[in-house]
Amino acid sequence: AEELGGLESARRAERRLAELVEERAVLDRQERADDDVRQEAETWLADWEATRTGLQARVDDAREAATRAEQLAVQREPARRRLNAARQRDGFAADTDEAQRRALASAEDAVTARAHWLDLKEQRLSGIAAELAAGLTDGTPCAVCGATEHPAPARRIDGHVDRAAEERALTAYQHADERRADAERRLGTVREALAAATAEAGDAPTARLAEEAEELEREYERVRAAGSRLHAAQEELRRAGDEREQRVAAQQQAALRSASRVAGRERL
Repeated sequence: AEELGGLESARRAERRLAELVEERAVLDRQERADDDVRQEAETWLADWEATRTGLQARVDDAREAATRAEQLAVQREPARRRLNAARQRDGFAADTDEAQRRALASAEDAVTARAHWLDLKEQRLSGIAAELAAGLTDGTPCAVCGATEHPAPARRIDGHVDRAAEERALTAYQHADERRADAERRLGTVREALAAATAEAGDAPTARLAEEAEELEREYERVRAAGSRLHAAQEELRRAGDEREQRVAAQQQAALRSASRVAGRERL
């Protein structure tokens, strides 16, 4: 019986030793795992300041770009208006030159037509006696002198100007003068339009304004695209901050577990 009791005690001691060995192995595995956690956390945290600085710089750059985009957006419409005004200015300048040419030509035509009418009028006045004589008959009183006898009535000469010719010349002059007035009104209108366009566009060449407007659009699109990344940059910085907190917490928890295992090893 004593021998059997000794064998049982030996087996219990053997099982206990096996349990202790297993517990020690578990503690060793846990220690290695926590060592890996601490090492990984330390490596990541060692680069945290550089990481945070880089991410913050991206946020700052995107925010600055967004602000610049807002500033340029305000300038875009005035730049487009000025460019359009400059193009209109150039067009009105050409229209003004043409209107001046037409106004001058129509004024010359009106002067010529008026001179022709006055010339015919003078000729008709000179030959009006022949017109009156054409209507005289013996026994009928003259409308001018009242005589009933007309021994030597005035005769029409070649090129005689009658009332119809004078009236045609007057009508032609009136039409020419109307065209002159229309041309002058047109000239006044385009001059006003030219002045208004010049007031908005200034004297800057259209090509230069077009180049400036295009450069403004390119710069606006560039900073707008850069500014559109602000939210993503802020989110990335926030996630990095969260990850840092998680790694610090994991590092602390691993240290606590390691300290707890020291007590466990001492018990073993």
